[in-house]
Amino acid sequence: MLTACALVASACGSSGSGANSGGSSAATSGGEIVVGSIASCSGAQAGSEGGVCKAIQAWASSVNDSGGINGHRVRLIVKDDGGNPTTSLDLVKQLVEQDHVIAIVNDESNVDATWASYIQSKGIPVVGGLMANAPFLTNPDFFPSGTSQIAFVYGALASAKAAGKTNYGFMYCAEAPQCAQAVPLIQALGAVAGIRIGYTAKVAGAAPDYTAPCLAAKAAGVDALQVGSSATIVLRVLDSCAQQGFKPLTSGVDGTVTTAWLNDPNVDGAVAVEVDAPFFDQSIPATKAFHDAMKKYAPDVYNGPLFGANVSYAWVSGKLFEAAAKKADIGPNSTPAQVKQGLYQLKDETLDGLAPPLTFIEGKPTFVNCYFTVGIQNGKFTTPDGLRTQCAPMDKLEPVLKGLGG
Repeated sequence: MLTACALVASACGSSGSGANSGGSSAATSGGEIVVGSIASCSGAQAGSEGGVCKAIQAWASSVNDSGGINGHRVRLIVKDDGGNPTTSLDLVKQLVEQDHVIAIVNDESNVDATWASYIQSKGIPVVGGLMANAPFLTNPDFFPSGTSQIAFVYGALASAKAAGKTNYGFMYCAEAPQCAQAVPLIQALGAVAGIRIGYTAKVAGAAPDYTAPCLAAKAAGVDALQVGSSATIVLRVLDSCAQQGFKPLTSGVDGTVTTAWLNDPNVDGAVAVEVDAPFFDQSIPATKAFHDAMKKYAPDVYNGPLFGANVSYAWVSGKLFEAAAKKADIGPNSTPAQVKQGLYQLKDETLDGLAPPLTFIEGKPTFVNCYFTVGIQNGKFTTPDGLRTQCAPMDKLEPVLKGLGG
């Protein structure tokens, strides 16, 4: 919904080629657990998810170097759809019908709505990924690894209100359909959170500048602004607004936040929410393990401006699959149905602090209402609540959720 995609990672071809993680080139039989992953690792929204393909491979490499899952190697096949709906459907069909994956681990495709019904018809679970995508809210075969989109949008609005802001602006990407779909949602949740939605506008990544929407938002009296696009575009918009003397509070959500934000003074003072433990945190063993793995297996991502929330989602998705696989004793001959049974056994699972509490009920879409809060002060990330989650009130969210068929 609010975030977008990525730069081509060297291990993932923009044509949609697969990559075997951990250096394995063995066939799908032969003692391996075969899973797939799909993301829009290239395309118009290439500023936030540039590290996603390498991050999910870092997870698989880390697992294999530690003895695998239940003593079996993981064969991970990564696909890059480039944000193209036709390509995305074709690649998912390859994963299911040719590669015989037992799960999709980390769906960070911007166009997964094109294959959500297909993957459900095949009974393949989708384990974690980009929570902004609608199937994670409506499809029972999509298992979220973090906060649901309604809750984290509410969290962003509530955080802005708590900072004393009263008039919220939302500029959203022109390239991905889920960005436009966020507009009615954010308007509905503004009323729930008690903050006015004073301005909305579409912004294109290819625009030479953003003077017009910045001036319009300024004229509308906006004092908190969220830009639902890639991190690169977010910073370009905020810089353009600053040039017009318009410096509202930056409200961040989800994967729009990357380390690149720290280098822009126009973002200082920002408040944001994350669907999983803040990607920059290293205060507990689980978050430190993520950092250590990225340093070892994807140092170019870890040390670059694309290291951000979307990268951590890939890792958390892998850890969610691990947890389910251990519950169900998944091995090379296991089925997608067994993976699902492992997921259903998880109750209030936080993955050692990486995620808000996760519980999955067979046959029902999963709604996760708790989120993490972060900020930026003096060029550094902050965690106002530590790793304790805030939870959106269900009594306020239920009418919105029912309106979406949840």
